[in-house]
Amino acid sequence: MVDPELEAEFLRRLMVKLGVSQEQSKALIATGAAKSRSAVATVNGQPVVQIPEGFDSAWRRVGLSLDRTGFTVEDRDRKQGIYFVRYVPLDAANSEPGFFAKLFNSASKNEAAKFQITVRSQGNVSTVSVLDAKGVPEASITAQRIVKVIADDIK
Repeated sequence: MVDPELEAEFLRRLMVKLGVSQEQSKALIATGAAKSRSAVATVNGQPVVQIPEGFDSAWRRVGLSLDRTGFTVEDRDRKQGIYFVRYVPLDAANSEPGFFAKLFNSASKNEAAKFQITVRSQGNVSTVSVLDAKGVPEASITAQRIVKVIADDIK
């Protein structure tokens, strides 16, 4: 799990070590933290993450977030702004079937669902949304969970 406060303190100490004054390093960290706050919102009935950054920065941050939070990125199309991912909900991953369930049930209920995570930018604000495998906007509970996981990791 990512700890933004710990990362900020590490960065501040590194800046001081490299010659930046204590006051200046604190000011730079505070400015960067205030500028990069993401927020969960609902646009046209669909949950989204809004990031106050341009496409390049948002694309990189979403990619890192997907890697850190356990998504399997199968493919990516930077030109279109789409990550093709597989997602296993945490409750499904944590509920391991018992011995008899494995023995008598050949079908696996814990299939990973495929989604598309899109990054779209308009000026200096980028919007991250979830689409199903066919590219249709997703507004399910799972999409809300995915958006929350990404937003929490980006903060």
